[in-house]
Amino acid sequence: MRRFLGLLILLGLLAIAAPAGAEVISTVEKEVYAVYIVPAPKAFPTELGYVITSFGPGNINFLERIDLVVDREGRVQGLQVVYTPPDGFRRHVFLAGKRSLVVQEARPGSLKKRILFRVITTEELNRLD
Repeated sequence: MRRFLGLLILLGLLAIAAPAGAEVISTVEKEVYAVYIVPAPKAFPTELGYVITSFGPGNINFLERIDLVVDREGRVQGLQVVYTPPDGFRRHVFLAGKRSLVVQEARPGSLKKRILFRVITTEELNRLD
């Protein structure tokens, strides 16, 4: 019982003394024409009806933000895509693993939308805004 209580106190002190280092490392805003996320090989299929990974000229207005998620050592852990489809519910979708991101920048006179691209740490994923 004493050992368990000592371990519990030690874990409590560690949790208080070492707060998570959630941060946004980098931010850039670009005017884009289209954004396509290519799935990683052997990954969970994203062609489901409720996960959008292809934001072309017809639905680029749904996309709000794309976050590149890295761990404390700077290794890529995945992408978080934030978008609001026509149903009005904002979605935060985390796509784990390395993926290809194709971004078509807008030409003058073409359809375009300003999209926020960020590089964040894994701890920042817990903060939904």
